[in-house]
Amino acid sequence: MIFDLDVFNSNIKHLMEREGIGSVTELSKKVRLQQSTLHRLLTGEVKDPKYTTLKSLADYFHVSPIDLIERDLQASAAQHAPGVTGELHSLVLHKVPVLGNTQLGHSGYWSDMQYPVGNGDGFLRWPSCDRDVYALKCVGDSMMPRIKEGEFVIVEPNQNFHPGDEVLVVTSSGEVMVKTFLFKRDGFYHLLPVNEDHAPIRLPVEEVTQMQYVAGIAKSSLWHP
Repeated sequence: MIFDLDVFNSNIKHLMEREGIGSVTELSKKVRLQQSTLHRLLTGEVKDPKYTTLKSLADYFHVSPIDLIERDLQASAAQHAPGVTGELHSLVLHKVPVLGNTQLGHSGYWSDMQYPVGNGDGFLRWPSCDRDVYALKCVGDSMMPRIKEGEFVIVEPNQNFHPGDEVLVVTSSGEVMVKTFLFKRDGFYHLLPVNEDHAPIRLPVEEVTQMQYVAGIAKSSLWHP
């Protein structure tokens, strides 16, 4: 993550105004951070803030830590405001095919059933604008509590992804995992485990054979034979 002080301060100001928070003292109480810690962060005295500190702030405002320090949230909110013109996509309730099982995470592999597009081991009903949307059934407990055994990962292969989005990653060795995409730099993908208590990881670009947008997690009750 790249800590941009100007972006961070602008975002904190915007978010405080949005939530009606009038002072740093009030914010520190709500987030349960020491006021001195927050003050040093806002003045730039802290050059490399702890991830846990940024996450506490981001969680309170319901944004991602990456967006908080790298993205102009005020401009983004304006772009997505009601009435703003732009390209519209129609969501269609698809019969999403289940194309295999996966344990997800390190040492997890995708049991690819090699079904043609549109077919699979049953299906789920899910709204999507991607005609190639598919699902993978999760087995094991390596992604608990984010993804439980028997639930399904919904993948939209034609959808672009951005920093902070969850992605399905398949490596050249066949390993399959769901991670939060951070950025690509110097020949490496930088990724964050879904369990944010774990440290970020990086994978060489040449070892990644697929990286696709994860649209959501579906409950097992949505499966149909």
